[in-house]
Amino acid sequence: MIIAANRVGKNLDDRWVLSDVSFVIERGERIGLVGPNGSGKTTLLRLLAGVMAPDRGEVFLTKGARIGYLEQIPQADPRATVLDVLRSPFAELMELEREMGELANRMADSRLDEKRMERILNRYQVCQEEFEKRGGYEMETRIRRVVRGLNLPEDVPDRPFAALSGGEKTKVGLAQVLLSEPDLLLLDEPTNHLDLSALEWLEDFLSQWRGAVVVVSHDRYFLDRVANRIIDLEDGRCTLYQGNYTHFVKEKEQRLLAEFQAYREQQKKIKKMEEAIKRLREWANRSNPPSAGLHRRASNMEKALKRMELLERPVLERKKSP
Repeated sequence: MIIAANRVGKNLDDRWVLSDVSFVIERGERIGLVGPNGSGKTTLLRLLAGVMAPDRGEVFLTKGARIGYLEQIPQADPRATVLDVLRSPFAELMELEREMGELANRMADSRLDEKRMERILNRYQVCQEEFEKRGGYEMETRIRRVVRGLNLPEDVPDRPFAALSGGEKTKVGLAQVLLSEPDLLLLDEPTNHLDLSALEWLEDFLSQWRGAVVVVSHDRYFLDRVANRIIDLEDGRCTLYQGNYTHFVKEKEQRLLAEFQAYREQQKKIKKMEEAIKRLREWANRSNPPSAGLHRRASNMEKALKRMELLERPVLERKKSP
């Protein structure tokens, strides 16, 4: 398990956007989060990311698990360049690189005695081994690979992030979160502003992702190619489905039809019981004196009717929106 939601609820503007949401996300799952507009998809992503807290229920994150969250409009330090943003996931590696540079400069000092030189050299070797183990020498290559994959302009790393268009910011934000390689990747409309080749590159990238992914997208074809599980949000609750988006649509239709049939059968049963109770009362009152036995039978049926767990009428037609 990477993360779990247990009976999570969130109230916004006096409305329970989410009322009873529970699920577990495992490593290797690529989840499409779908539902009508306003169903709480972005709210749920923000709860999973820890950006906001639930008003009831709990979100459990496995100790040490890292989360990468792409908002629809990414934010960054207004003074940062795009390269600063792209390098931010490698802050610890860059600190190691800086320390290695300082140590190299100190080793070039001819005034160092043998003991101090040995101490500095040992520290340099420790830093270098850690830098290599964590992929420091591939850092710039990885950045270039993601920049090219998302078809960002070649000169974009040198530009101020604040000067980018909304679409360019989204692509840079996507590149940043992919480079961070978290255990759980949360993506809110990542396909916006991507051309066909960038979209295909992202699909391939996510299909090889070793962690877990939760993605919100209105592109059902993208969800078909990426998702292996669907979480469907409706009326503040969620329903889980295995498979991609097309499989989800078919399975949901079958489930709704079965639920509607069960609802109709129950309504028929309720109507028959109500009619039977009415007849028993009428027959009981026709007797002289009134029949206590028939009244008891009617009362017992009324109690059984009240104990019945009523099924909700399923909504078969909604405004379609992944």
